[in-house]
Amino acid sequence: MERNIRLNWQELVSEAVSRRKQQRLTQQQLAILAGISKPTLNSFEQGKTNITVENAMKVLRLLGLLGASPIL
Repeated sequence: MERNIRLNWQELVSEAVSRRKQQRLTQQQLAILAGISKPTLNSFEQGKTNITVENAMKVLRLLGLLGASPIL
């Protein structure tokens, strides 16, 4: 069964930034928790699409935007 999944990247990034701030985490703190570099997190928060899916998922999981399952 094939499904077309549409992803609004800008909206997802905006929600992630909002949640990081609500949780009073700095970019540096979130990067450490996610196991990624601060420049990588910064690129993600600027909406750049050159971040790997794996790293994006680490951030989204920590912020409660993605379940624990490895499948979206």
